[in-house]
This record gives sequence, C-alpha cells and structure tokens, in this order.
Amino acid sequence: MKISLSAAAALLCLAGCNSYKPVTSAAENGFRRDIKAVGEVLDFREIDTKKIEVAGGPEAIVRFESEIKWLTLEEALSSGGAARDTQEYLLKMEYASSRLGKKPKAGSSALIKGAILMAKTDTGWIYEGLSAD
Repeated sequence: MKISLSAAAALLCLAGCNSYKPVTSAAENGFRRDIKAVGEVLDFREIDTKKIEVAGGPEAIVRFESEIKWLTLEEALSSGGAARDTQEYLLKMEYASSRLGKKPKAGSSALIKGAILMAKTDTGWIYEGLSAD
C-alpha cells in the first residue's frame, strides 16, 4: 500500500493532535468527582493543556471552562453521592470558591474558568485538584 507524503503528514498530525486527550479526559472525570458534593458539571471544555516536568515526574495543567449547576444544601444532602452533611457541603463550597476565584451561588448555574493540576504515574494521569493558578 502506497501513501502520499501529504497523507502521511496528515496522519502524523492527527496522532500528535490527540496526545492530550487522556490528560483532558482524566481532568474532566476528576473535576466531576471533586465538586460532586456541591455541583453538577453541565458542560466541560478544555481551553489549553500544558505538560511540564517537575522533580516528581511529568505533570500537566489543564485550563478549562465549564458550566456548573451549583446545588443548594437541600439538593446536596438529598442526592446520592453528594455532601453527607452541612459541614462537608460548606467546606467543599469554600474550596471551590478559593480555587476558582468566584463564590458559587447555590441553586444557580454559572460559567466558570479554572485550571486543573494533573500528575503522570505508571498507570496514567491522576487528578491532583483544582489549581489556584
């Protein structure tokens, strides 16, 4: 089978363009689990991903924007898998507020922008949490 140079170049570009997909997917899944106690992710969009080398190994910062429906205390306590008590709900809301730079308003939907820190391990990319950066 013969492939032209332009077709080969397109295949290489396509393979290279998808190199961040595992990082982005792991970031979105981790983010959904992280804020589950206080919010529901309605839409997640990667804006930019940068891989960096640190002493502990490779890491990545995934910048994103997402629409989130912030749960009220009553919704959070009644939904399975969300906050188990008022203190957990308030702590998670404070965490989200400090990392996202915006105070979440319970019962409303909002478009937010943020960054997620990811670490590379032998088993894949691991969610480290929301970055204050």
